Amino acid sequence: MKNKASITSPHDKLVKELFSDRQLARAFLEEMLPSDVVSLLNLESLQHQNNSYLSPPMEEIFSDVVVEVNLKNSDDSLQISLLIEHKSYKDPRVGFQLMRYLAEGYWQQLKNKQPLRPIVPLLFYHGKQRWRLKQMEDFFPNYPPIFQRYIPSFGIEFVSLIQMQDERLEQLRDGVLSATLGLLRYSHDWPTLLKRLPRIMESLSSSQGTGFVMSLFVYLFSVTELTVEQLKENLPEDIKTTFMSTYDRIMAEGIEKGIEKGIEKGIEKGIEKTILNAFDNGIALETIRVITGESTEKIKEVLQRNNRLA
Repeated sequence: MKNKASITSPHDKLVKELFSDRQLARAFLEEMLPSDVVSLLNLESLQHQNNSYLSPPMEEIFSDVVVEVNLKNSDDSLQISLLIEHKSYKDPRVGFQLMRYLAEGYWQQLKNKQPLRPIVPLLFYHGKQRWRLKQMEDFFPNYPPIFQRYIPSFGIEFVSLIQMQDERLEQLRDGVLSATLGLLRYSHDWPTLLKRLPRIMESLSSSQGTGFVMSLFVYLFSVTELTVEQLKENLPEDIKTTFMSTYDRIMAEGIEKGIEKGIEKGIEKGIEKTILNAFDNGIALETIRVITGESTEKIKEVLQRNNRLA
């Protein structure tokens, strides 16, 4: 694997970007939550919340994305927290960490004088080892059962990619979701990923738009030895056309032309054109940062100077 300094925690960033997309978040919850829970939710009402229930120490362990969803035929709503596990290894303390997280979430609701709403924790794990989450009572095996009533108990929805069958991933109805989880599933196993890449990319044939799809390509280049030519060989024709059209506009007309000029002014103009082309094609600022290697501040300055941002 390459030592890529241009992206920090690319796996976690990709998951958070996926869940921050409203359409993909709905598709993810519809597929990953239990069917009896999904049947009670109006996922079309999903709204992202600008809050987090992570304490500073927990930020080293998790990222979280909080959404609010209405119940069907009701004015009531609940919150769903996707917690992305940073360390990608089995941590036996995760139940206690989630208990602290939920306590902070309910405390914030009380402190802000909000109606109390259930918080559904959904833990996302993309590590290499299989993992069975322990229930809280499992930590006290030597005590008589009568003491279990004093031990906090709560449900956790656990998504472990390493324990998810390929058939399950391929059957996901949203093609972008299927491809994203497939790439994450094998991100630690480059030979298998390369072998399965055509099947994974095939899922993108039904996708709409290029913004998040381009984020997938950037992710691939960041965590593997994959080249643009190898990626082209594994893309379905309709996605290949979209990818190369966008790639050509963003890269060939930008950085590569600047480099060909061989002078500092040409390179600078090429990078600026790359930033503008990427932004005009709906590419996220974080992805533009990865493509160009420029700081977020520099990218915003270029966009403001060219009337793309206020």
